[in-house]
Amino acid sequence: MSVEAKKVTQPKWHTPTPVTEQPQLKLYNSLTKTKNPFVSIKPNEIKWYSCGPTVYDSSHMGHARNYVTIDINRRILQDYFGYNVTFVQNVTDIDDKIIIRARQNYLFEEKIKKQYKTVTDELVKYTQESLVEYIKKNVNLNSVEELNNWLATSKTEELAAINPKYPMYYKALQKATESIKYAKTIPVEEFLANVQDIVVPKLDRELGSSVVDPEIFKSLPSYWENQYDIDMQQLNVLPADIKTRVSEYVPEIVEFVEKIISNGFAYKTADGSVYFNTNAFESSDKHSYAKLQPWNKGSLSLISEGEGSLTSNAGGKLSPNDFALWKASKPGEPAWESPWGKGRPGWHIECSVMASDVLGEQMDIHSGGIDLAFPHHDNELAQSEAFFDNKQWVNYFLHTGHLHIEGQKMSKSLKNFITIQEALEKYSAKQLRLSFALIPWNNQLDFKDTLLNQVKSIENTYNKFFLNVRSINSDIHDRINNGEIISEKFGESEKKLLEDLNTARDQVHEAFCDNLSTPTVIKVISELINTTNLYIANNSDMRIRPVVVIAKYITKILSILGFDARADSLGWKTETEGSSGGSESEEIKLQFAKTISNIRDEIRKYGIESKNQVLLTLSDKIRDEDLLNLGISIDDRTEGNGLVKILNKAEQEQLINQRNEKLQKIKEKEKKKLEQQRLKEQQEKEKLEKASLKPQDMFQDKSKYSEWDAEGIPTKDVNGEEVTKSAKKKLVKQWTAQKKLHEQYFPQNN
Repeated sequence: MSVEAKKVTQPKWHTPTPVTEQPQLKLYNSLTKTKNPFVSIKPNEIKWYSCGPTVYDSSHMGHARNYVTIDINRRILQDYFGYNVTFVQNVTDIDDKIIIRARQNYLFEEKIKKQYKTVTDELVKYTQESLVEYIKKNVNLNSVEELNNWLATSKTEELAAINPKYPMYYKALQKATESIKYAKTIPVEEFLANVQDIVVPKLDRELGSSVVDPEIFKSLPSYWENQYDIDMQQLNVLPADIKTRVSEYVPEIVEFVEKIISNGFAYKTADGSVYFNTNAFESSDKHSYAKLQPWNKGSLSLISEGEGSLTSNAGGKLSPNDFALWKASKPGEPAWESPWGKGRPGWHIECSVMASDVLGEQMDIHSGGIDLAFPHHDNELAQSEAFFDNKQWVNYFLHTGHLHIEGQKMSKSLKNFITIQEALEKYSAKQLRLSFALIPWNNQLDFKDTLLNQVKSIENTYNKFFLNVRSINSDIHDRINNGEIISEKFGESEKKLLEDLNTARDQVHEAFCDNLSTPTVIKVISELINTTNLYIANNSDMRIRPVVVIAKYITKILSILGFDARADSLGWKTETEGSSGGSESEEIKLQFAKTISNIRDEIRKYGIESKNQVLLTLSDKIRDEDLLNLGISIDDRTEGNGLVKILNKAEQEQLINQRNEKLQKIKEKEKKKLEQQRLKEQQEKEKLEKASLKPQDMFQDKSKYSEWDAEGIPTKDVNGEEVTKSAKKKLVKQWTAQKKLHEQYFPQNN
């Protein structure tokens, strides 16, 4: 009887259930003033436009805060969360500020610098006339006498409270008046540099309309655009995927404006300008104006500042809130052909056109400094939504916070800024990036000593950690290569260390999901380093593998934040290192160092055993001077050979400075000791000299006394009067003290 074979089936598979709910990425959105879950238009892709620089002067620390912070956010989204980011950034090379600066620079060069090789009476007179015009316009003073009194009695802190621009005017006027006063005694170059800010407004008013060469308006922004690119490269800011310039988009801007007019949201004025009709836009059921900062709608000061100093209302706006899409150009201003006559783009329209040309009628992210929110970004939104007739041109608006220096907001227009190049002379690019990462990207940042001290402390902790791990890892590999068998088994402390790593990973992920919170990430990484350092310190028989895993993870996170990292050799690069991390020459240097270290270990061991101080001193000299000067450090250990570390330049300089500070303290201590000894000897000498006087002789001064008793104590003064009881009491007390001192030093005389 045959038995039918039992059918073989695949066992049931159970779908895994997540232990915990995963956090969702949320971004602080200026359009909602809250953290919104991030949902891209197309899965795994981000269309991103970021407002770039207006290039007419040096980039400053405020720019650095904005662009480095945006760079960190961009890196997290693409390198941590894995989005494919298309990052577009513009360069504003047509703007009222650029026109004025280019024109004034040209006129000052041609009409002043080239014409005056010495400080002449004519030049001084023109400067004095410029000074009077300047004070009447800017500080509401009518004479030089009033100005001198204003300069003598004013304080910049009080002036800033009255008008933020007053400290700038004060500084310019102070330099100019001082130079005029000593005009014939200072070099012409110094005179011109000090009076330029006062003179150029008058020059521009008189001759600005004569500047017509287009190249004058091109060369200035071209130069500063290049300088900006250099600054960003030095700050390790990723270049934009696509860069756009306003000057290359004028035809598209004209077409864009035409479409807004045809849609009923813009109008031409009599002077040939075109303005956006805010009332028509707001009256539409589909649209609303000033989405970002509705409370600033109608702020004429902000609207005026956004329009630029060369914009006039001569053509007749329908509403004070309306803003220029196209500006009719006056003499002395660059111009392009348009259906409305010769003119140039308004400031706000440029970003709408360039962003839309690349990213289309809707984008995921738009970013920029918070100072641009109104009117610039609000006007961008209105223009673009009027053009496409849609409700939401941007889904997420990310605004970086202001940067203050010791509490004061920086501003290029107020001339109270620190350039990026000036900052890089004092701080490294890594330190600047770390200081920005320690503050939430959308918060105000106060760049002050306490923040920089925190940055330097964190940097020092990270440097020491990576150096230590690299050295221990190399040492263990050498021991293995020399035939030593090292246990790989994990004990409780190793398992606990990996648990700490997994906890840190969860915390980092949660922090990145929570509005890209880099301050929390830096804190978690620092705590993980401290935990690992404790493991290393408390385990003489440590396991290197979990330590290496942690070092590589930390390196990965730091790399995501934009710190140059070297995962192959465990750590982040310093500014003095090359791009390759470890090298063949470094390996040769390491082998040489270990050979010398082994010889030194023998010298030190014999010195300890024989208590030979000469050998111990030689051992310390080899470690603290000879090897350290070659970029090699050695950590002596209670067991086994010293731990050899190959230092980069920054690490070497730090240890040399610490060594020199230690030696200096020893020298100062020895000097103080010698000084105390010298003082003691001097005091002893003086005491001996005083003690040599016999008590019987100490009051033998006939100009004061006429009679004495048997012990030499005065009984009558020089006039023959009896010494008073109180005076006698003092004399006896002095005599007794001298007797005691004399007997102490000269006992043989008693």
